[in-house]
Amino acid sequence: MKRIAVLWAFAFGFLPLAQAQVNGVTAELSLAQKELLAGEDMEVTVRIANRSGQDIFLGKEKDWITFAMTGEKNAAVAPLGEMPVTGEFSLHSAQAGKPKFNLTPYFNFRNPGIYTVSATIKIAQWNRAITCKPVAFNIVNGIRLANIPDLQVGLPLPAGATNTAPEVRKYFLQKVSLASGMKLYFQLTDETGSRTLRTFPIGQMTSFSEPEAQIDRFSNLHVLHQTGARSFNYCVINPLGQILDRQTWEYTDSRPVLRGDAEGGIVVGGGARKFSASDLPPGIQGPGSSVPSIDINLVP
Repeated sequence: MKRIAVLWAFAFGFLPLAQAQVNGVTAELSLAQKELLAGEDMEVTVRIANRSGQDIFLGKEKDWITFAMTGEKNAAVAPLGEMPVTGEFSLHSAQAGKPKFNLTPYFNFRNPGIYTVSATIKIAQWNRAITCKPVAFNIVNGIRLANIPDLQVGLPLPAGATNTAPEVRKYFLQKVSLASGMKLYFQLTDETGSRTLRTFPIGQMTSFSEPEAQIDRFSNLHVLHQTGARSFNYCVINPLGQILDRQTWEYTDSRPVLRGDAEGGIVVGGGARKFSASDLPPGIQGPGSSVPSIDINLVP
């Protein structure tokens, strides 16, 4: 088997190495977080440091970097599609680049358990490749909130569209116990609930919090939950799974609550708003993109 692998490498002109370095170039993986809910964006950063004394050129070929994932009993995780990774860049000697990728849309790691991910980077100009040391992460289960039922909504018609039956989606809220504490998660699915479209954390929550959720006339989800002894997080999410607004509120002489108005809108009543660095102004914000972004810096 080892001989076959070596022959395959020669046939394609690359020599993958066991260690994560070749000719003065090193590569290593890091994860934004190591505990995730199924369907949550999984951000992987690949740090490539060039100490070769030459410029290296990466990102031109669609397979300049490839990822591999294993699950329980070292079983390979099936890919779901081809990941877009192209975007040419160069690294001078003494420079390091840190391209970032979202693996969630392209690998089927939905079941709870421990997984590992590794990456191989091809340096075409040298006919060499670097295989990064695998890193582990854990997919965990969430618990759907007992006080909030499944919330079904129809997508509003876009401007100029005719009056047809709306596409139906479902909102779910889950609490997840992580090593960093309890978090409240948002999940968006299709009408059947079998296909997950978006999953991401709304924020930290207290163990005694009982979040409120209401839907406005535009099918946006409004969520208010407690994050501390007197602090609350208010979040507005649209049917595409994008955060439109996020605010911080405090318990003063009254507790913040969600209230509906006569026009079908939802507002926060009671308490007082406290401006915070984590707030988002109106404007579409959402989970990370699948397209890689790259930071380039000097090698320390």
